[in-house]
Amino acid sequence: MTAIRNLLLAIVLLLPLHSIAQVTIAPTNLFIDSQSKFGTYMVINNSNTPQEVSIDFFFGYSQTDESGNRTTVEGDSVLAEDHSITENIRAFPRNFVLSPNQRQIVRLRITPPNTLGDGVYWSRIKTSSTPQSPPIELSNDQSVTAQVGIVINQVTGLFYKNGSVSTGIEIEEIRTKTSDDNILAVLTDYNRTGNAPFLGTISVSLVDSNDNVVQSGFISTSLYFDGTHRQELNIEGVPAGEYTLRVNFEAQRNDVSSRDIVQMNPVTETTTVTIP
Repeated sequence: MTAIRNLLLAIVLLLPLHSIAQVTIAPTNLFIDSQSKFGTYMVINNSNTPQEVSIDFFFGYSQTDESGNRTTVEGDSVLAEDHSITENIRAFPRNFVLSPNQRQIVRLRITPPNTLGDGVYWSRIKTSSTPQSPPIELSNDQSVTAQVGIVINQVTGLFYKNGSVSTGIEIEEIRTKTSDDNILAVLTDYNRTGNAPFLGTISVSLVDSNDNVVQSGFISTSLYFDGTHRQELNIEGVPAGEYTLRVNFEAQRNDVSSRDIVQMNPVTETTTVTIP
């Protein structure tokens, strides 16, 4: 019996994610302000099976090391005291069943303490879904007659704006590393100022002496604290010589409305790099 269960579970885990993550969420980032204190998002069951759904909240953020490697941090109680809104969120409903092709609006209410200062506070919304199925039963020949369930956790963001909010980026230094496979790693050390995370786009451009962009790239991201941003450019075929490397931070993203993003003036810094 145990061997059969393990085999079925292994088969499920080997399936592509899109074949089992059939509950979708919109939007993937939710913004609530102190004027309304209410927000909504939608959970949609695109599968042919009823789904049991539950809602939970936790504090988390991304950070980078000096090499620009990004990791996700959860359960940081020290920073949660100053930046988390998790304990002040209520969801209605918090547990429900979605029939095939059904959708459910989840309403969120923020009840912040009166002592909450100005700034943007945040939390993660964890929407868990699992196919609803009867318990595993055994027939006379001890064969398994039910599917093994699996829980899919989808994590999205919630940002709460309270009072006067601001954000900014100060670039300390731009460092570069060139690898043997013609990859130029651009490492930008930055400080995040203000009382709100930076939500925006970071672009990197390699410019020749005639002000022509010979290589470029951009990424939409969120920066919560000081750190190092890493972006890589493929410089294979780029003629040897001296170039200007331009790094730009802008509070605009294609996936988030500009009215939800805390705005700032674009920040651009340059450095000189030699391509061997």
